[in-house]
Amino acid sequence: MNKKAKAITSILLGFTLVLTGYSGANAQENHSNHWQKRVIKETKKEHKLTKGQAMAYILSSTDWQGTRVYDKHHNDLTKENANFIGLAKYDMKTGHYEFFDAKTGKSRDDKGTFFITNDGKKRILISESMNYQAVVDMTKLNKHVFTYKRMGKDAKGNDVEVFVEHVPYKEKELSFTDPDKQLNTTTGDIVKDVDGDKILGSTLWHGTKVLDEDGNDVTKYNTMFISLAKFDDKTNKYEFFNVETGKSRGDYGYFDIVHENKIRAHVSIGNNKYGAALELTELNKNKFTYKRTGKDKDGKDITVFVEHESYKGDFKPKFSFK
Repeated sequence: MNKKAKAITSILLGFTLVLTGYSGANAQENHSNHWQKRVIKETKKEHKLTKGQAMAYILSSTDWQGTRVYDKHHNDLTKENANFIGLAKYDMKTGHYEFFDAKTGKSRDDKGTFFITNDGKKRILISESMNYQAVVDMTKLNKHVFTYKRMGKDAKGNDVEVFVEHVPYKEKELSFTDPDKQLNTTTGDIVKDVDGDKILGSTLWHGTKVLDEDGNDVTKYNTMFISLAKFDDKTNKYEFFNVETGKSRGDYGYFDIVHENKIRAHVSIGNNKYGAALELTELNKNKFTYKRTGKDKDGKDITVFVEHESYKGDFKPKFSFK
């Protein structure tokens, strides 16, 4: 998210964004929703916000309380899916989220990174404390209600598609347990006034080398980080490809650049399910570098920097998933 977007937070929070007409609405409500969506559309155009970014601002404008879970026939399945009911806090600026117990208000120790895809279709969670990832479909979001769709359980314990509904939580203001991350490492120019998603989506990227903290080349001990990387800033899809063959490595899913272009978060829904939120130390149209844990020559864990440059070769890979 770039700096220009921050200025309109207060504008966006007063407007309603309805993704689906899942629940019935009368003519007056439909007219109101049409007007509100038109205002948001014009605001986004003026300030170059995506639909998903506008939604993330609304999500961050208040704390949320899970109220009920139901199936497509509106059968109440809250009891069967009680683990989805809690309190939630989101921060669009940092990309941070945390869940709290609905009764006590205490942290459930479920916290990490979140984002909404730029097309507004999916909310992504990377739980850094509980080591899981979640990709759910957004169905409704406005200042009064927030609903997503995911797999849950029916009354017989069978898997079923459910809708998890939330309303603003006003009893007290929730606070994050942990302070904001300190992201002070740089290895090059980090562009701040352009959306990081657009920078990554502007070209096909080639992982070129891996360096340790002293600048020593440790690429041969960290070849798993070297690939061709394709990003789509409109849908937030990503996929990694083999640099030798151009074929998919089976590592694909959704990404986002958060925390003012200082974190690249991605969730793999491919062959190996995982999530990662990595500090960016360089991000511009020519090069991007992220910091993570890698290996030294003896196989020990060390901090490494993975460098990427715009790909100049002949491969033109396409996404292998829809």
